[in-house]
Amino acid sequence: MKIINLSLLFSLIFFSNLYSQDVINKTKADSNKVKWEAALVQEEMLDKQNDTIHDNVMWADQIVKYSSQYSKIIKSANQVLGKPNVMPTGGDAKTAWCVKEKKGVEVSGEAYMIVGYDNPQIIKQVVIAESFNPGAIKEIQILATDGTSRTIYNSTPAATTEKSRLLSVILDSPSEFKVAQVKLLMEPDAVPGQNQIDAIAVSDGTDSVKVEINIIPKLKFYANPESLGSVINSSYDETAPMISPDGKRIYFDRKFHPDNVGGHNDEDDIWYSDISKEGVWQVPENMGEPLNNKYNNFVQSITPDGNALLLGNIYKESTGEMFPGVSLTYRTRKGWAYPEKQNIKGFYNDSPYASYFLSNDGRFLLMSIEMKEGSGELDLYVSFRKGDNEWDTPISLGKVINTIANDYSPFLAADGQTLYFSSEGHSGYGKADIFSSTRLDDSWQKWSEPQNLGSVVNTSEADSKYNIPASGKYAYYSTSNNSIGKNDIFRIELPTIAKPKPVVLISGVVRDGKTNEPIDARIIVEDLETGKEVAIARTDPATGEFKIILPAGKKYGFRAIGLGFFEINKNIDLTDIDEYTEIEDEVMALSPIEVGQVVRLNNIFFNTGKASLKAESFLELDRTVEFLNNNADMEIEIGGHTDDVGSEAYNQKLSQARAQSVATYLIGKGISTDRLKVVGYGELQPISFNNDDEGRQTNRRVEFKVLKK
Repeated sequence: MKIINLSLLFSLIFFSNLYSQDVINKTKADSNKVKWEAALVQEEMLDKQNDTIHDNVMWADQIVKYSSQYSKIIKSANQVLGKPNVMPTGGDAKTAWCVKEKKGVEVSGEAYMIVGYDNPQIIKQVVIAESFNPGAIKEIQILATDGTSRTIYNSTPAATTEKSRLLSVILDSPSEFKVAQVKLLMEPDAVPGQNQIDAIAVSDGTDSVKVEINIIPKLKFYANPESLGSVINSSYDETAPMISPDGKRIYFDRKFHPDNVGGHNDEDDIWYSDISKEGVWQVPENMGEPLNNKYNNFVQSITPDGNALLLGNIYKESTGEMFPGVSLTYRTRKGWAYPEKQNIKGFYNDSPYASYFLSNDGRFLLMSIEMKEGSGELDLYVSFRKGDNEWDTPISLGKVINTIANDYSPFLAADGQTLYFSSEGHSGYGKADIFSSTRLDDSWQKWSEPQNLGSVVNTSEADSKYNIPASGKYAYYSTSNNSIGKNDIFRIELPTIAKPKPVVLISGVVRDGKTNEPIDARIIVEDLETGKEVAIARTDPATGEFKIILPAGKKYGFRAIGLGFFEINKNIDLTDIDEYTEIEDEVMALSPIEVGQVVRLNNIFFNTGKASLKAESFLELDRTVEFLNNNADMEIEIGGHTDDVGSEAYNQKLSQARAQSVATYLIGKGISTDRLKVVGYGELQPISFNNDDEGRQTNRRVEFKVLKK
């Protein structure tokens, strides 16, 4: 919420103009130069004004006492605290205080609210945000810490023609004491209907206070929302679009369509459409069974590889029934697998509604559910992965994100930090708006103040299910504005300022190194600096294809794991990338576990010209230790190789020393020396040409060969 001091702004502009005139009067220099210098002075003064724009306005920090409240959560006294939640739009809201009701009528008699401020100050103004049905305020008092009071406003309560207003009371002279509290007296009977108070502020200035929706600064869309057209949209209800991370497939929910699995009585079925190379969306298809049945079916998120879908609800295969919760399905050679229940420790939901999102790295499950310890209705929570289909206890994202009203429809961008969500509790344009916020650390408790995506995306209705592909080029969402039927699916091109941080989309394939057949494998990615696992992917078992999304600016190691095969490891340096990038054709050939098979240890690093191992090598070596422990009878040869730079004798000695460094590390971790043979091959067994840096780097390697299985 931005609080703008307009009078001070105009004063600064006035004085800067005087300064400009003075410059003109005192010099006969070129008029354009004078105007330029005057503009610089004006800009400098405005910058100083912007730096202090919030200093003289304080919103209430404490509830001291009140006559009654509508409920302990909705329209409670606590909703008066802090900056306005409803203004400037105004209107009936859950996030503003009003008095108790009996049988739908406000309690009779005088109502009051006393709020306090953590830092008492001399003031010149009190501001009351009457967000709905204004006019019931009778008297306003200011109070000192010692109980001294002064009445600054008296009025005969009466209805106004306004839906909402900011009531500003400017004192004739500054308060004679530091104001610690403000007391508000009202007569609800005088203005029938709920008299809702959004916030109460004090100020040490007389400048007009204006409340604005907290929109992303300098947000400007350069194109209007674009319908996906009549191929996708119909006279039926198309909602909850979910674009794949690569932007090539869209899943959506089609309601009561005659081609739904349950026919025209089937409320929710999953449909999908692919986009052609020419950018044309194809005729949508129903996903069919087992993902669709006669109950509510909908996609919540898509993994970067497109090979797994997070689905709403829990599917019970034995009866075909559905239960509250969330499920995962994977692509198999025969189609989509029956959805697997995700077990979330301590999970329950007191609301009939819920929404979920699986982070692109597969490690975090976001959810919108209602829990007793939450802020109010639907709140946003995160759960950490414990294992396959196992998740830890949900943790609230905190009060910066969650309000007492519904906060839902979470979408975490590919950068893993930028959160988009819908909220009824943050100030916006309609029933629910879409906001963005940035995760500030790994606690998931610290977030930047949510920013509204503006009136181009948000409407007077409830806006939700906003999501974007990894490129950040377009945002996809559903709306009834300018729709063919009910809700339709639209997209809008995003300006740079509204995009998340850049990421890299890596696509490739995993194959059997001997037969070249595709392999059903898992891809695990680690941050080479920290050693932390940062992403998980699965290959398409029919093609071996995979896709991974990684934040730019770091070095990563990724490995492919397949049953009956040696793991293969690669590393990639993304430190110099500062924009969305796609890297294709990463081929990973897995070697079957058999005698004579040679496996390259890709993520082994040495200092230049030396045999000392770098710390980044330890992850790879620790996995080798684990592999040898799991294959207790296996004996291997550790072979060192170099390029042809330097003498043959020097290279043989260096390769022997490097292979020995690897063996020494394995022995230090408990592997018997009897199981290891060390050989330095020097430059004698190149696997690439030595005529460029890339070829020489390929030849500098450490391998192990299976001698005994």
